Amino acid sequence: MKKLFFLPAFFLFSLAGLAQTDSTIEVKLGQYVKDDRFDKYQLTLALFLTKSDTIYSMDFEGSRPSKPIQILRPDGYKLYAYGNIFFSGTANAYNPGYVSVLVGNPYHKNPTIYIDENQNFDFTDDTSYTLPYFDEPALEIELHNGKLQDGKIKVVLSRNKLFGQKYEFKKYMDEYYEMAYKGRQFVGIEFTYREQRYITRAGLVKLGRESFKIALLDANANGIYTDAGIDKILFVNANDTIFDATNPLNFVTFEKGDKKTYFEKNGQLYVVLQADAAGKFIKIKPSSDKVDFNKIAVGKKVPKVKFTLAKGEKFKLNKWRRKEVYIYFGNKTSKNFKSDTLLLRQIAALDSNNLKVICVLFVNKSYELRIFKSDADPNYPLAYGNKELSTKLGINTLPQSLYLGKRRRVKQYGLNPNEFLRMKLSQ
Repeated sequence: MKKLFFLPAFFLFSLAGLAQTDSTIEVKLGQYVKDDRFDKYQLTLALFLTKSDTIYSMDFEGSRPSKPIQILRPDGYKLYAYGNIFFSGTANAYNPGYVSVLVGNPYHKNPTIYIDENQNFDFTDDTSYTLPYFDEPALEIELHNGKLQDGKIKVVLSRNKLFGQKYEFKKYMDEYYEMAYKGRQFVGIEFTYREQRYITRAGLVKLGRESFKIALLDANANGIYTDAGIDKILFVNANDTIFDATNPLNFVTFEKGDKKTYFEKNGQLYVVLQADAAGKFIKIKPSSDKVDFNKIAVGKKVPKVKFTLAKGEKFKLNKWRRKEVYIYFGNKTSKNFKSDTLLLRQIAALDSNNLKVICVLFVNKSYELRIFKSDADPNYPLAYGNKELSTKLGINTLPQSLYLGKRRRVKQYGLNPNEFLRMKLSQ
């Protein structure tokens, strides 16, 4: 027997999704932002001492022969070192995809670095910068695309901090560079620099009461943000501070050829009308086109997936094959997350003999799910979200939902908890 829970009409209708509109939205992407790799990756700008006026091309750890390169270097330094920064926006015959740098007095507190952005290996016509000491602010340098001057990325260099590292670790790193780049004299890991890069430009989408952040990511680091099949459009919640370029729930890649690029956010489909090659703006528009984003067709069965619950136990979806199942996918910064999870409690209590609810929560740390379970005390299973699960179930955005009939057959995607509850109460 069904147990009906009636909510005030104003509460139900106030949670309705974004209304469809024909408005074109132009978003200014006025600032660099961090993607998920900015603080995670430990990339080192390795430096090697020059031999008179000669440096050597990259051999990629012996995978191809290195070549000597004659350079012109500025006067005034006792020692010189060289290295390479990954940037595919300019070209040269020796180091495709890299820009060479020259460092004067690499063992000083504040060495001087020259960036050979014009790729002529004449460092006397390049701009110089002062490299920071351990406790000083990082050096930020913009690299410009050779064919599009406004197309650029920002590289951040800070002194590698190895305080507290054991002697064995430092020795290992020194031996690694000496071994991997034979015939060169490595300056020592303590005199190198951490390399971080801003390759993402972002802005805020505002449409009525709807808002989220959107960004362009220059995946191949060439200063062009619209390379088809390579560069990405990222979209995260308004409260998120990091753009995750590895999670398919948060990005789409620019389509090739004449195909339109679409993405889905907060239950609304958008089509990309125009994106600036230099990453300065993007124009999007809400769309009513039929785009499935690899969703499983209505009437088809979803795979026999397993969920990992808050305490680590496994739960097979097939266990509920004789019941209807409503699966909600979200994270704590998702639109309407608090009200959605409140409504999930109502849905789970409607008809527990025939209708089951699962909440799949995407978290950064596993303990966040356990904390939420302890605080919310949900009357439905709470499971960890991951890329494998979302891919198998055809989930491409957060928040999202999947309504299954008996025997795991798809009934409908995209019914938010408010819409689902209203539908059930009207039956």
